[in-house]
Amino acid sequence: MAEDLASHTHVPDVPRHLAALALAAFLVKIAIALCTYGSTDVLIFEADLAKIRQDGGAALYRDGIRTRWCGETGQRACPPFIHPPFIIHALEVWDALSHISGLPLRFWLRFTCAAADLGSLALLMRMLGTRRRDAQAWMALTLFAVSPIAILVSGFHGNTDPILIFFVLLSIYLIESQRPAWLAGVALGMAMNIKILPLLLAPAALLSLPGTRRRIGFCAGGVAAFLAGSLPILVVAPELVITRVFGYSSQAGPWGLSLLAVASLQSPPLAWLYDLHARYGKILSLCLVLGASLWPSPRPVRNGLFMRVGFLMFLFLSLTPGFGVQYLAWLVPWVVALGVRPTATYYLAGTVFLFAYYTAAAARFPWYLANSLERPAWTATVICLGLICWVVVCCIALIYARSLRASRADPP
Repeated sequence: MAEDLASHTHVPDVPRHLAALALAAFLVKIAIALCTYGSTDVLIFEADLAKIRQDGGAALYRDGIRTRWCGETGQRACPPFIHPPFIIHALEVWDALSHISGLPLRFWLRFTCAAADLGSLALLMRMLGTRRRDAQAWMALTLFAVSPIAILVSGFHGNTDPILIFFVLLSIYLIESQRPAWLAGVALGMAMNIKILPLLLAPAALLSLPGTRRRIGFCAGGVAAFLAGSLPILVVAPELVITRVFGYSSQAGPWGLSLLAVASLQSPPLAWLYDLHARYGKILSLCLVLGASLWPSPRPVRNGLFMRVGFLMFLFLSLTPGFGVQYLAWLVPWVVALGVRPTATYYLAGTVFLFAYYTAAAARFPWYLANSLERPAWTATVICLGLICWVVVCCIALIYARSLRASRADPP
């Protein structure tokens, strides 16, 4: 539990082994980024940048992209651009760095993710405030520092999820360390500039803030950061941005409840489950996550917001009707607060699943390009391993629920 891990608010001395392992993991990610192409997401980002250069950011939301793998006649359709407008600016910055350095955009994208992981580790050490003699806590943080899931997603995959998690952690740290509420709002707004997911976490953050003034400041900071990051595209094409970004649903079918719903089609008496999930799955999952923001009723406890957000993240990935393998990076920091066993179990299940997925998408190991648009990645083995990983996620969500419930019985 958070109370077992946290005892001080100051920054603890960093054991040498943790610093050395964190640096080693960072260098491994950089080496992978230098020597590989990445996943399908890298190809899509490169095509996005080409579209931006040719027709501008608004056209990217309107038209989407066309490559030899998708978007062309007879080929699988590529989804329209679904990232917040800030990512267009990020792509342009990474493109500028590639021209200066001679290293491609895909390297700078993954370099930023690797740097974000280091920032997340620093924030975790501040929030959990572990003492040097707390061996269990340091072991959990060490597992985070060398997390194979983070190495695979940040070093190889090529998407912005680790950056998203860094800004979410930064917002929580600023709230729990009593920093200005507007500054915490800016951090959450920046997370929303990466992906819109943190909007689900805003109610929990608001409930953790005492007083109307601080809550207004938090909202103002978040809205200002998101609007500033979205200019000028939001002004040029507001309807397109709102429709694409806020209406996006990720790939359904290969994960969790969505997978079970698809499997129900094989049994006619259970086929109604698929229709029910297709119609109401997204709405139900969002309502349950928002409802969980209120349970148990908020109470000032040490690392209370961190624990609540960890529960919400695990609950969301347990219920989500859509899925991308890089989403596993969303859970990497939160499990650390539960101790060594849950952390090691989740990291093991997620790593085996990711390894099988990338191997199938790349058709070989070691991987260079894991393009799931060119060859099927969801083989029977991958689906089974993904189902095991989902069960682990569900179990950890239950552990989090028990921890939150127990915190109500403990003295503040």
